[in-house]
Amino acid sequence: MQKCKGTPQEALILSNDEHKSLKTLLSDVDSKFIEYIHKLGLHVKHTSITKNMQNSSTTIITLRTTCFKVDFNDFFVKIAPLK
Repeated sequence: MQKCKGTPQEALILSNDEHKSLKTLLSDVDSKFIEYIHKLGLHVKHTSITKNMQNSSTTIITLRTTCFKVDFNDFFVKIAPLK
């Protein structure tokens, strides 16, 4: 892994009133987090096929390679992409 260089851009700030872990906090507000990364270049491709009465579907989620600056403490988490 390499250290990323850049200037932080518009940040997503989530309050952490219950002192949760970062993983738990992001899971609790997953729709807000997905909406935020979607603005940064998240692409979703979904295909569905029915063949011989068998259904098959595939969803591909791609996020543009981006470095993030994450500040996390007992009160909030601040996530900002670097540019």
